[in-house]
Amino acid sequence: MLGHGMPCPICYNAAMNAPLPAVALIIPSLDGQAEPLLASVRRQTLQPSEIALVKAVRPNGKARNVGVAQTSAPILVFVDDDAVLGDEHVLANLVAPLLADQSIGVTGAAKLLPPGAPFFQRWVAREVARIEHAVVAAPLETNPDPPAFYSEITTTCCAMRRAVFEQAGGFDAALLRGVDTEFFVRVRRLAPDRYRFVLVPHTWAYHPAPATLRALLRKQFLYGVGAAQEVRRDPARARGRYLHTPLHALAFLVFRTLILLPNVFLPYSFAAPSWRPGFKPLKALASYASALGYLAGWYRA
Repeated sequence: MLGHGMPCPICYNAAMNAPLPAVALIIPSLDGQAEPLLASVRRQTLQPSEIALVKAVRPNGKARNVGVAQTSAPILVFVDDDAVLGDEHVLANLVAPLLADQSIGVTGAAKLLPPGAPFFQRWVAREVARIEHAVVAAPLETNPDPPAFYSEITTTCCAMRRAVFEQAGGFDAALLRGVDTEFFVRVRRLAPDRYRFVLVPHTWAYHPAPATLRALLRKQFLYGVGAAQEVRRDPARARGRYLHTPLHALAFLVFRTLILLPNVFLPYSFAAPSWRPGFKPLKALASYASALGYLAGWYRA
């Protein structure tokens, strides 16, 4: 083992060549249109023994739970219907570390924009967190720990053992957005193991960014709604955002409005919590939309 409990390269490579168990692929999809993804699945060296394409079930956390209930394989892989697996080894690469190291709870793929993505999507990816993550050359541990509870892994493309999913109790079927973050925090807290989250090397999925400013702001607004739901359930994650009274809510709104313009030039990094100079107008607008969604979600809850 290397530092941080990561397998040595030789051990890791050996695990990649070990026999792999049955895999269930879970795909939430409102309209059932997932052919580009399914085409990339058919090219995989590791073929899933079960595919659950869950249609017209909202929200997506509930859809994933439905997909898991429809399958029985010991390894679960979750992929969004608008993603495309990067090469033919993605599923095998995601599964192998779960077999090599029982302390790993979740593995994930890096995210890239599809080749030929238009300018606006590339602009969004440069400024907004979790849209893209470069492919890594070695296993990267990325745990959803305080204070940000941030992980580079998302349910866009990730894998886990069914036993871990069941131990955590599945996804919260009521959350509108942010279901992966809420679920991952619960997995991370499972005692006594504190499962680790590993971004797998040489493994990626293509996933588009919002195509318009309207789509970006709507997406971020809904993320804010989901974040408010999460904090209601888990006040330890409030980080000063527990809005006890309407006065607290007003102060929160005033503060976020006042920092909107400064955020354009001094954006906040959630991956490594800090203020970092730079010109990021889309990031500032996205963050403000999330704050408005948080307020709406707080009182909706």
